[in-house]
Amino acid sequence: MVRVLDRLTRQPMLAVLAIVCGLSVAIVEVSYLRSVSGPLIPGTTRVATGDYLGVLTGARVLAEGNGPRLYDLDLQYRVHTRIVGTELEAWQFYVYPPLLAVLARPLAQLPFVTGFFLYGAAMFALGLIGALVLVRVVPRLARGRLDAATLIVLALAFHPMVRTMFGGQTTVLTWGLITGALWALQTRRQILAGILIGVLSYKPQYVPLLFVALLLSRSWLAASVAVVVTVAHYLLGAAVIGADWPLRMLATVQRYRPMEAANDGTHFSLMPFFRFAIGGRLATVLALACDAGVLFALARFAPRARPGDADFPLTWALLVVSATLVSPHMQYYDFGILVLPVVIGLDTTLREGRPVTLPIRFAIAAVFVAYPVLYEAHRALHFQPLTLVTVALLAWLCWLGHAARTRSAAQPATASR
Repeated sequence: MVRVLDRLTRQPMLAVLAIVCGLSVAIVEVSYLRSVSGPLIPGTTRVATGDYLGVLTGARVLAEGNGPRLYDLDLQYRVHTRIVGTELEAWQFYVYPPLLAVLARPLAQLPFVTGFFLYGAAMFALGLIGALVLVRVVPRLARGRLDAATLIVLALAFHPMVRTMFGGQTTVLTWGLITGALWALQTRRQILAGILIGVLSYKPQYVPLLFVALLLSRSWLAASVAVVVTVAHYLLGAAVIGADWPLRMLATVQRYRPMEAANDGTHFSLMPFFRFAIGGRLATVLALACDAGVLFALARFAPRARPGDADFPLTWALLVVSATLVSPHMQYYDFGILVLPVVIGLDTTLREGRPVTLPIRFAIAAVFVAYPVLYEAHRALHFQPLTLVTVALLAWLCWLGHAARTRSAAQPATASR
């Protein structure tokens, strides 16, 4: 059995499995897309198109000239009901910063299904670009065309990636921005990196740690551009909604919180994990203590590398995992973002001249295959196992970071190639 697992997780069998996986996913997704005839699953009141319905609600509010009331939930509910054609008890709020609604505004003029397909096509294109950039970030793992193609297929065929590309979510956009920013920094394209991190302000929970990393690494140009783009995002919102739009958005988030808390079991960041598993004030205390522990581990084990250094991707990977864990909320489908740190961990191992051991390969393969079961298991386990997987990923990256810091103490940092 060990020999079989070893062969299955190596080339060329890994490429064969990637092809089978990719074809299987393609068949399933084509079948799903053919079944979409509107916002709901036919014959039910269940939403079939994920967060796209919430994004479209925000876009419709803007298209109807009600920009100053974008975060008025009563208005959102009326617009949402018109789109769906019926009132829903569990409906899709628009609680993003305004950038996403502004970008999606043209879709508000189209028939629902047409707009949904265009939205999905855009996410697929962004996912493909992100995957092509990813192979540039991990040159040891993607040494040849076969390795690169295998990595691209497996990254995009991972369940939460596919679900977000074609299911109306935005995770693949976030993943693409974070991956693209790393590539831009490593190739000394600081202006592009700053633009990508600034656009990431549509998902603000990732920006603080990444921005601090820019400052600590003295990437002044990238940091400055990120600030300019973020300010431009604010000014865009101020022009469309009003100067106080961040306060209005936060007020909407507070009203949204009870609905979100009802789904704490599907989240894998630390705060909702403890709220679901334990509850009460103790959960908050434990979550905050663990958040502090994550930030301590980040400061203690992240390599002291600058953009262009070989160890900088590992620092970036630790930042992404840490931001994921300390985020106030992180839904199960956002787990796809962790493709980047996993791949960086593998590339770092190979760069250090060590083989990727079978236990590591098996653990990654097990999560890849069992993901749909894992995120649903919270109902039986009364905790979200994806949180434990993410903590294990952080521990592995910290171990790699410790080795990198020990090595860098003995020799100068090397540039990435």
